[in-house]
Amino acid sequence: MTEKALTAEPAAPGPAKPAAHGQIEGNPVPISQETIDRLLCDTGTRGTKFDDNGQIINVGRDERLSTEKQRAEMGVRDGGCRWVDCDRSPAWTEAHHINDWLTDTGDTNLADGVLLCHPHHLLLHNQHWKITRTGTQHWLRPPVENDPEQTLIALPSKAVGL
Repeated sequence: MTEKALTAEPAAPGPAKPAAHGQIEGNPVPISQETIDRLLCDTGTRGTKFDDNGQIINVGRDERLSTEKQRAEMGVRDGGCRWVDCDRSPAWTEAHHINDWLTDTGDTNLADGVLLCHPHHLLLHNQHWKITRTGTQHWLRPPVENDPEQTLIALPSKAVGL
């Protein structure tokens, strides 16, 4: 993908807004917002946001992906995929922004990043799970469809001795 491979369509004016979607450069088939979010989270692409008039309002920030050193530090801290009962090592994980980089102006730093294996990273984005942080404790919030109370699930580090 190129730097401008993903674009988000402007929202339709009026009360009945269609589901958000986008497009990959060179492919006319629309892709879902969940796919856009997942691709933006784990690739080197940048999204382009449009206002209701089709004007570009955001072209991203320069440092979106975690550096090799940040990923190594997350590996030491997290001990692998943070998802409940997952045993994937840091080598099998991807860095995830706790506060979405595009929509929540999430920072690319150690405090706001967490390691997830590819299947759990996909599940998180595609099924609308959310990871939050209170101090150094990470929490998994299920979507309302899975748990109407959205009971937080602790995501402790799997690193030995931490």
